[in-house]
Amino acid sequence: MHRVIKRRANGSQTVYTFYTRSRNTKDAWPSIALPEPLEKEFSERLSICEAMARDEKGFLLDGKRLPDLKSKEFWPEATKAHEAFIRRGRQGIKDFKALVEAFQSETNPFWTKLAASTQRGYRTSGDIIKETWGDDLPVDLTTVDAQDAIDALGETPAKANQFRAFLSRLMAWGASRGYCKTNVVEMTEKIPGGEPWVPWPNWAFEILLEHAPFHMQMIAMSAFFTGQRQGDVLAMTKPKAGENTIAVRAQKTGNTVWIPIHFAYRKWIDRVPTSDSVMLHAGARATSYKSPDGFRTEWQKLMAKDAFKPFRENRIVFHGLRKNAVINLLEVGCTENQVGAICNMSAQMVQHYGREVVLRSLAKDAMKLMEARWSEIEPAAFRNKNGT
Repeated sequence: MHRVIKRRANGSQTVYTFYTRSRNTKDAWPSIALPEPLEKEFSERLSICEAMARDEKGFLLDGKRLPDLKSKEFWPEATKAHEAFIRRGRQGIKDFKALVEAFQSETNPFWTKLAASTQRGYRTSGDIIKETWGDDLPVDLTTVDAQDAIDALGETPAKANQFRAFLSRLMAWGASRGYCKTNVVEMTEKIPGGEPWVPWPNWAFEILLEHAPFHMQMIAMSAFFTGQRQGDVLAMTKPKAGENTIAVRAQKTGNTVWIPIHFAYRKWIDRVPTSDSVMLHAGARATSYKSPDGFRTEWQKLMAKDAFKPFRENRIVFHGLRKNAVINLLEVGCTENQVGAICNMSAQMVQHYGREVVLRSLAKDAMKLMEARWSEIEPAAFRNKNGT
C-alpha cells in the first residue's frame, strides 16, 4: 500500500491511497485505488486486494474471475467473491467452487475412474465454472443460465460440448449430495458441429503408410482393426502364438473386451519386431509408452510435417480411426450390439457413430425401390424420348 499526494497551484492538496503489489518491479500490478484509511470500507477492500491473484487475463479471487478493474462491476463482484471466500472457511458451504473441488477430489471414486484424458478436459471446464460461478449456489442455476454458458463457448463447439458434458455430470453428482435438487443441464442443447473427427479416407492411409515410421503405422492399424480408444490401444499386450483374440481393459469404463484378431491385422502383428517387452506397441526410443502423453507428442510432431498437411486441413485425427472401425463393421452387416461388443461402446454411441452408414443404406434401399417400380412413375415424355 502506498500514498500519492497531489498538490495544486492554490496550495491545496489531495492524498490518494493505492494498493500496488510488487511495486517498482517488472511484475508490478496495476495500481488499485483504495478509500481513505479512516473510511469503513478501507479494511475490507485492503483484505480483498491481499486475497486476490492475477494472471494474464486479469484478477481472480479464490479462483473466481473478476471483471475488469476499471469496470463499475469490479468492487461489487470482488466483495461478493471475498465474502464467499470467508464463508468457505466454515464447513457446509455448497457453492460451485465447493462442488467442483469435491467432484474432482482424489477421494471421489467417480472422478478417479475417469480416463486421464477425460480428467484433463474436465479440469478445464471446472476452471471455467469456478471462474464464472465460483461463489454462486448450484441450487440457483437454471437451464437458461446453463445454456447461456454453453452458447458463450459456441465458437469452439467441441469445447462447448465438453463443458456441457462436464456440467451435466457435475450437477447430477451434486444433486444426490445436497448441492442442488435436479440436473437442469439435461434440457440444454449441444452446439452443432462439436464432433471434431471424421473417418479416415483412403488418401489418409496412403500418406501414413508412405511417410510414418512402422511403430506409428502399427498403432494406427490397431485402432483401425479394433476400434479402441487411443489409451487402450497403447496398453495392448502382444498376443501369444496361437492366440486368436486380444484382451483390452478399457480405461474409461473399466470393462475388459476380447477382440478377435482379423486375418489382415494378424499380418501387421507378425511384423512387430521381437523384444523382451510384453507390450504390443513400442515408442520411438523405448520398448513401450509409459503414458499416452509420450505417444501424443510423437503423433503431433508427425502431423506437423509437410507430408501431413492434408490431415491438418481436413481435420483428420487419430480418434477418427475408431469411427472407421464402427462404419466398417456396420457396412458388412454387423448389428449394433455386435459392433458395441468389439469397439466397447453402447448401442446409442454406435448409432451416433454410424448414422452416416444408416443414411447411405436407406438411400440405397430407396433407390432400389424406385428402380423396381420405375415403369409406374416414369413420365411419358421420358418414354417417348428414349424409346422405352
